Amino acid sequence: MSDGDWISISEAAQRLTEMGDLVERSTLSRYIKQHGEAIEIREEGKARLVEFNTLVAHRGENIRIRATPPTARTPAAQGTYRPAPRFSGSQSDGAARKAQADAELREMDLAERRKTLTKVSEVDRAGRDAVALMQSAFERALETEAANASVKYGFDERSARIVLKAFMRKGLDVFNQTILGRIDAMRQRDEADLTDEVKEELELP
Repeated sequence: MSDGDWISISEAAQRLTEMGDLVERSTLSRYIKQHGEAIEIREEGKARLVEFNTLVAHRGENIRIRATPPTARTPAAQGTYRPAPRFSGSQSDGAARKAQADAELREMDLAERRKTLTKVSEVDRAGRDAVALMQSAFERALETEAANASVKYGFDERSARIVLKAFMRKGLDVFNQTILGRIDAMRQRDEADLTDEVKEELELP
């Protein structure tokens, strides 16, 4: 093909990684799917090909590429890659740090929306651990607060403990339902994406 540098998604992921844009094949496949209106793709038999120069330009505008140690590029990558404009460092240190921080925040927001920030399974485990730790911390604090209320306000300590425990349980129930509900929704979306990735890997028509 003469009109552009058309390569497979797997090769595109490898080239991008060699150039410092660390990305896995499955993540890149989702990225291309989400931006199909701007990134050129074509079908050749059962294979999906992407125009590499268009892909590099698009990611240069939308993804802040992390600085990584240089690696040897393949001859093909050296001949076709056109680097996107990078920050020249001419601004003051303070302005440069602010620009970098703003870029990192935008990248984190983008990654969160595309589920590339953290694996859903890790979020699931961390979320459930946090819920359990919070409940344990509240239960330990409850005894102390009930005793303090008894001394400071003259409340009956047993009654104060009962009231605080009921309040704690209601609050935790709402918190648990909200957090665990969001985690379950993330898992369902992740499983749906995984199904799509498997289909693409098998190159189903």
